[in-house]
Amino acid sequence: MSAATVDQLAETAEHVGWLINGIKPDQWGDPTPCPEWDVHALVRHLVLGNVMDASGLLTRPPKHRELLAGFDETAAALIAAFRQPGVLDRILEVPFGRVDGLMALHLRLTELLVHGWDIARATGQQAGFPDEIVVQELGFTAKALAAMPVPRRPFAPPIAAQAGAPALDHLVSSLGRVA
Repeated sequence: MSAATVDQLAETAEHVGWLINGIKPDQWGDPTPCPEWDVHALVRHLVLGNVMDASGLLTRPPKHRELLAGFDETAAALIAAFRQPGVLDRILEVPFGRVDGLMALHLRLTELLVHGWDIARATGQQAGFPDEIVVQELGFTAKALAAMPVPRRPFAPPIAAQAGAPALDHLVSSLGRVA
């Protein structure tokens, strides 16, 4: 498994931004493959995740107005925070514990890929993420899930993807989605 890079995070975030900008006004209340969230709640989750992850990398907590910023702004702040010297080597707090910066980068990249797929599926768009990044994060996810006790996994049980399916289908299926 190769290491995630901040450039890959930037590329993936840009792609998710395109998907979000492609949401039609009447689609914001539509269900997503994430059963607990409609499109609006899922985008809000991504924005808040960007802010939370960036605030863990920054030396100051986010301001209230930053919580209200759109995806593109919060993704830019997150990417800038990950570009700080030494961040990938630091130990950071994430919702389920402490991890190094590289692990945090992989986690965010995987979350953007999977929730980007959710948005694409819910709104009739093509996810279209670069295969190289998806394959890399599929390897990361398999390794991370193997090391995580089943009761602590914040995902639905894995579902087998169809043989010959694209890597993104395998990634989302490994996190309990029907591709």
